[in-house]
Amino acid sequence: MTKRLQLLIFLSIWSASCIAEGWFTGESDFRRASFQKNVLSDYNYQQGVDAVNLTETGIAPGKGLRPTLSLDLANLNNRAHKKYHVYRYDETGSIQKAGSVKNPVWGVVWGYRDSLNFHALLLRGGTPDPYGYNNPELQYRIFTVAEGDTLSHTAWRSLSSPYINAETDYNRIHIVPTDNGYEIFFGTKRECRVGTCRDNRLFGSLAGVYLGSGAQIKMKNWTASPCEYHEPSILWSIEKLTEYFKTSTNPTEGYYELLQASSSNSNIRLGGEYRLALVADKENVLLIYINGAQRLQEQWQPGMVKAVLQPTGISNLFNVTWFDAEHKPLSEGVKAVISTNGILTIHFVREGVRLEWNQAFSPGKDTGKKGPFHST
Repeated sequence: MTKRLQLLIFLSIWSASCIAEGWFTGESDFRRASFQKNVLSDYNYQQGVDAVNLTETGIAPGKGLRPTLSLDLANLNNRAHKKYHVYRYDETGSIQKAGSVKNPVWGVVWGYRDSLNFHALLLRGGTPDPYGYNNPELQYRIFTVAEGDTLSHTAWRSLSSPYINAETDYNRIHIVPTDNGYEIFFGTKRECRVGTCRDNRLFGSLAGVYLGSGAQIKMKNWTASPCEYHEPSILWSIEKLTEYFKTSTNPTEGYYELLQASSSNSNIRLGGEYRLALVADKENVLLIYINGAQRLQEQWQPGMVKAVLQPTGISNLFNVTWFDAEHKPLSEGVKAVISTNGILTIHFVREGVRLEWNQAFSPGKDTGKKGPFHST
């Protein structure tokens, strides 16, 4: 996280002032917030320090749910060609004017645990059309902060659409969970797609609004509803897998190294040279991710499920649900074959992709039993 993104966290414990629906209200040296007639107003006029105003969604990590957020949000300090005063403490501790800010930043945060872990959509004024012929324009940025490190999903870009209000009017914003992260839309009926937060983690149960230095926001019609979600989980540690394989009597189980990959579609690429572990449970065969992810590497940890192989009734042939680099499940036309020579092959018929792995470790090495997958 950059120094510019230092956050002042104002929660209900900050003062004994009135709290409406969990939002911070009150006044400090550089903040003034109120909740009247179902509208949250918040003004941050401290130089060089951003702030958030948070509420509890009740949707916590690890419970199979993520929040869908909708809100109407406006920044009153967003007039074209206008600057807004900001303030700071001087050497005596007194408050004094510290210049002005053009295009203050504002936005939405969610999945918030603390200032080191959250997702954010930030907005700022765009370039106005002096003749008024073009659609209204805003600029936006989407990013994730995880353990203090910033992952940028979208650098500052311009957004021009008839479904947005560019200056001080409200914009209807929607944050919608998907398999691979969160989709962001503007408009009453999600008419304008803004972009994607390509990180599906939920760090904490808080969400709210973001105020850059000089921003004065108004927010209404806040809703946070739960969306069911299968969270990627770590089923095995490397240590437990290795110990399990030492006593396994199933010759197909063990570690698999990528042998080769081929694709007839130049637009399709493998997310990495995956090293996998194959574990057979009572009903299915699981392929466990070990390492090798290159695309979205930060979203993969050893022990997560990379694929589920379901028996078809034909020996060594399986239907497959494969989780791609974004954890999106692929199952249509995906088949797997486990050969007696220790080769695991997965065919993605629709995508025109073929992947092969070679068994690098079989239980027979440690048990002394040479199964058909043990190579000499």
